Amino acid sequence: MVVTVAFISHDWAFDELSMRWMPNGSVYYRCVLPLSLIEGAVAGRPRFNTSQGFGVEDGTAHGRYGFDTVMLKLLMHKQTPKQMEAAKKIGQRLVVDVDDYYPGLHESNLAFKSTDPSNKAWNRDHYAASILLADTVTVTTPFLYDYYSQIHPDVRLIRNGVERSLLPRRPVYNRKPVIGWMGATGWRSNDLEILRDWLPAFLEEHDLMFHHSGHHPSTPIAADLIGIPHERCTVSQMVPINRLRTLMCFDIGLVPLADIPFNHAKSNLKGLEYAISGIPYVASALPEYQRLANEGIGRVAVTPDHWREELTALLGRRNALNEAQRNYTRVKRDHTIDSRRDEWLAALT
Repeated sequence: MVVTVAFISHDWAFDELSMRWMPNGSVYYRCVLPLSLIEGAVAGRPRFNTSQGFGVEDGTAHGRYGFDTVMLKLLMHKQTPKQMEAAKKIGQRLVVDVDDYYPGLHESNLAFKSTDPSNKAWNRDHYAASILLADTVTVTTPFLYDYYSQIHPDVRLIRNGVERSLLPRRPVYNRKPVIGWMGATGWRSNDLEILRDWLPAFLEEHDLMFHHSGHHPSTPIAADLIGIPHERCTVSQMVPINRLRTLMCFDIGLVPLADIPFNHAKSNLKGLEYAISGIPYVASALPEYQRLANEGIGRVAVTPDHWREELTALLGRRNALNEAQRNYTRVKRDHTIDSRRDEWLAALT
């Protein structure tokens, strides 16, 4: 029997350049890429009615329904638990995907305020209730698996996988390497601040530039949080996921993460994105990045001296290119979405 599968989320943004709704990052990696593994699967913004359960918007007034299995991604509305109960009664199998540790959100992260239970309609309490109601919960890291396995009987660990066509390898390497970080500062947990003690002086010492990719105009630029003079920093704005490749415009990547539970639950996705783009990187030595380093992918650091040492080793062009090739080859072999095929099929079909 063919099982029909839908992935639904509100986390889409309208791209005025392409005139299309585009998935935001977590929806792309946890919904759009997995659907490519399942014949006939679809992804979109959610619809619901009591007789047919969950469906997806399809450009019509009614929407598309009739799915056997539905994955819910970041549905935090107060009606979601009641809708889930109704959908289960008519036989839909419901999967909830979790890729962040919402109980451990840091107060500096904008998601802390936007999902606060004081927001009655949309909040993380509704999300927590939906997780308990799911038939299956999929998670991205062992931390999340251990946490949710204590409160749910069917939790599946499926790590993130990347897709090469989204992030083709960079064809150039600057004569003087540019150090970079990709992300929007508002959704960090005091992560960039761990670079303040050493990175500004390091850039000055080696006469290097820093690039912040993916800046959201409502939040500070990375240089201001790290203490880098503006004359040593360039910035590119956040773009829809289909233009993510344009943000990979630096030579050596950084992945600073504060040593807190929320970050112990985070996946190593940024490192995988750097690696598949041909960018060697140094990351904080938290569990998922240590795991990649043990596989020979990327470098990890703890102390400021350790960060300086690992980054210095990548300043040489030949060393950086050799490491970029090694990272790329291993990610292509072990960490693409195709390598997660069997796990996704088992969880959803």
